[in-house]
Amino acid sequence: MDANYLSRLVHPINKTPLRFDEQSGRLTDTVNKDQFEIKDNVPILLNPMVDSALSHTELHSGAGSSFQYKEHYQQDAATYDYFKETENATEKEEHERLHEYIMAGIPAGAEWILDTGCGGGWLAKALKPRNLKVISMDISDINPIRATKDVPYQGHYGLVADVFELPIKEGSVDCIVASEIIEHVPDPKRFINSLFNALKPGGRIIITTPYNEKIQYSLCIHCNRLTPHNAHLHSFTQASFIKFLPDGVKTYSTRVFNNKILVRLGLQRIFGFLPLPAWKLIDNLANALTNKRAYRLMVVIDK
Repeated sequence: MDANYLSRLVHPINKTPLRFDEQSGRLTDTVNKDQFEIKDNVPILLNPMVDSALSHTELHSGAGSSFQYKEHYQQDAATYDYFKETENATEKEEHERLHEYIMAGIPAGAEWILDTGCGGGWLAKALKPRNLKVISMDISDINPIRATKDVPYQGHYGLVADVFELPIKEGSVDCIVASEIIEHVPDPKRFINSLFNALKPGGRIIITTPYNEKIQYSLCIHCNRLTPHNAHLHSFTQASFIKFLPDGVKTYSTRVFNNKILVRLGLQRIFGFLPLPAWKLIDNLANALTNKRAYRLMVVIDK
């Protein structure tokens, strides 16, 4: 295993260093001797004391039932193909603009990038020409393994981990991207704090999420309880997000983008040839005229 990558990995609970055990082919905690599987070159660094569910969280909506977090997102990755591009041209253009905004926020001097909830590994693919070191991380083993196979290069690493028990050494990554993830997690503040601890001083977190979303619910046929569409637990505005910022933030900024009217009219697709700075002018004007009727919120946090 790459020694530079291994030096950034720690036990998810004890935060103690790990070493590669050649005899077993596993990672071993240097203090407590816990062992962690490596599957297709991707470390599986989940809490060894939790077998089937991350039951430290409680499901929203007043149901009071345990949220089977690990099981849910493993099944989600098995059910939904995150590597398949949408066939809807308008939706595709909206996603591409979202990715452009994120890419524009990555600091020029960043070397190690953590992609939290990597999905189809689009970030590693986009950063491959820049030869940056990207850790494609997800709580399921399906997406990181496939991402590292689909986007193979020396600086691309996979990781299976829970962000609430993040097995990344404190202060060891330059930039963290969490795109369309925070609306899914039970505890947004704890989520951000965990990422912030892994960030180097001077580093940056880039978070995107649906803006001011009206969450829809359906009655689940299996448990007979209200279930949010798309597993979205939270809705954020610029003002509501601020309360989740961690201590020690140097600066932060927020941006509302991808105006709904422009997207629905197909104007975003028609003007897809425009570079991002030119598109921002149109998008900002539309948001000002429509009282921020936009799809996305981006928060940039500098340490």
